[in-house]
Amino acid sequence: METCRLNANHVHIGVPLPGDVYDEHGQLLLSKGQILNSQAQLDHLLERGLYVELRLFEAHFKPSAASPLPVENKFDPFLVRGTMKLSLNRLLRGITDASTSGAQIVEFAEHLEAYVHTDAEAAIAACLLDQQEESRGAAHSLSSAILSALLAKRLNWAKERQRSLACAALTMNLSMMDLQQRLFRQATPLTPVQLEQVHAHPEAALAALQQIGITDPLWLKAVAQHHEAPSGKGYPQHLTETLEDGQLLRIADIFFARASARADRPPLPPAQVIRALFVEEGQGACAPLVATLVKTLGLYPPGSFVKLANSEVAVVFRSGATPQTPVAASVKTASGMPTMQPVRRDTARAGYTVAGAVAPGKVSVGYDLGKLWITDALNS
Repeated sequence: METCRLNANHVHIGVPLPGDVYDEHGQLLLSKGQILNSQAQLDHLLERGLYVELRLFEAHFKPSAASPLPVENKFDPFLVRGTMKLSLNRLLRGITDASTSGAQIVEFAEHLEAYVHTDAEAAIAACLLDQQEESRGAAHSLSSAILSALLAKRLNWAKERQRSLACAALTMNLSMMDLQQRLFRQATPLTPVQLEQVHAHPEAALAALQQIGITDPLWLKAVAQHHEAPSGKGYPQHLTETLEDGQLLRIADIFFARASARADRPPLPPAQVIRALFVEEGQGACAPLVATLVKTLGLYPPGSFVKLANSEVAVVFRSGATPQTPVAASVKTASGMPTMQPVRRDTARAGYTVAGAVAPGKVSVGYDLGKLWITDALNS
């Protein structure tokens, strides 16, 4: 049973549920027609996780508007991301049976660009805070495409090149989506068959795109080379001379692969991933791309967690005057208790400076962090 997680925008007090609701393990929590009577009950269930079948979500919870642009001055990047993830999942699966066209992928890339440019920091935060189990392949491709779009824009690449890159990021893993979902739950090392699938997926994706008539050389080459490395230790062709677009995809791919949870390890703090990429790639052919990554995300990207000098734990939600001084919101007190609501902290001020990064898996709060970005968008 393929499911989708509900958030605070989907469930309302006093309104009958349109269908059965389950927990993350598929156990029935609420029956069709049941009514929630209190905010406390709703908050508790949302924290636990509410899931419905995909067909029910699409029929009753999916927004009708396809455009990610704000409506009536409201912009919920987390809700929009959830809708885009479902749409991308369908599009990518449709490529294998030719029910998806290249024009549909290009149109999706256009929506993605509009979404990213509406609020880039909120888009990154939504990527990093999305650790849900469903549609992991689509989630990773969407996140990689968002980061790639931001990096390409900062590099001042031509519009056509940016569009080709976005399409490549969205489709680079289309041939291994089922495997990505299995690996998300698999705590053991890859089997020989799985390893072979991983090494073959760039060329398999390339073939699938050509099968539906994609001829854009930048799009196709970036997909084919997104796991090649200048050292020649990449795959599948072990190239030493590679397309810059493919290397940008590789950097974005690595960033979100390491910043995402897997069964065999929790997500790494984004700051740790950025530092590791700087050490691994910062002196070679990809040095300009890594430098652009640091300039774009800062040391502590929006959606990452940090420990402050006063021992509070906070989530970063806006960049600050310097990479070391982001604007954050405290979500845990110095004693380790969750705050009732996020408390804004300016880390440039004494007492609130960033002491270090905190792994996402070690932070649990009882409210929807996504509201931080909605509120900020409305009050900016």
